[in-house]
Amino acid sequence: MQVPGTSRLSGAIAPSFNFLMILLTFALAGLAIQFGIGSEKGLAFVFVLAGWVLSLCLHEFGHAYIAWKGGNHEIGQSGYLTLDPRHYADPINSIAMPILFTLLGGIGFPGGAVLVNRHLLPSAIWQSAVSAAGPATNLLFLLFLLVLYQLAGENADAIRAVIAVSALYQATALLLNLLPIPGLDGYGVIRPWISEGMRESGDHIARYSGLIITGMFLLSGAFARSVFRAGLWITAHLGFSPQDVVMGYRLMRLW
Repeated sequence: MQVPGTSRLSGAIAPSFNFLMILLTFALAGLAIQFGIGSEKGLAFVFVLAGWVLSLCLHEFGHAYIAWKGGNHEIGQSGYLTLDPRHYADPINSIAMPILFTLLGGIGFPGGAVLVNRHLLPSAIWQSAVSAAGPATNLLFLLFLLVLYQLAGENADAIRAVIAVSALYQATALLLNLLPIPGLDGYGVIRPWISEGMRESGDHIARYSGLIITGMFLLSGAFARSVFRAGLWITAHLGFSPQDVVMGYRLMRLW
């Protein structure tokens, strides 16, 4: 027996051509680095950039998929379930700004969330789950990178290095996204459980979350260092070598 809406869901979930091209670029750049084909620095930049965009697409897809499962079926019409970055609510905040800050700052900068009609979700638990789904995809992508890192072998210095720095970006993005700051997923998780007055204030502040986070990094070196060190701690305890992280960061920098 077919579950009502299943066919519509399967039709809505269809990886877009753009997403598949990003995935192909990520794979080809990794293979080229592994086998020593082409410019190592240029390929490292492409690999890390493509991997970061992939993770952003999957992060937003995670939000949208759980929202769909929770009853927000209209989200299937938005294109969010195709993993196409062009369909996100705010391509500048969801894709462009995270890429810029990640490449320049060395820390995975969270993107803007997809637009979800919370009124179509059946309970506070579902609302929290939608927000938690984004960071969950960062964690899964981080574990995927760990598998690649282990498969590469200890003698594959370059590919292990770019995988390691990509893992650092995922770890720092995971940490930042879980902060209970309005506009971030950590706030979205607790939002259904706080008072209406706090929600109204938080929703107002959320409009400026990008500026708030940017200011925290620019004005507080201690905050940036804390996030960076926490990310290094996570990656090191998972099995990524800190030396590989440093080497990967040097390889991917074209400037």
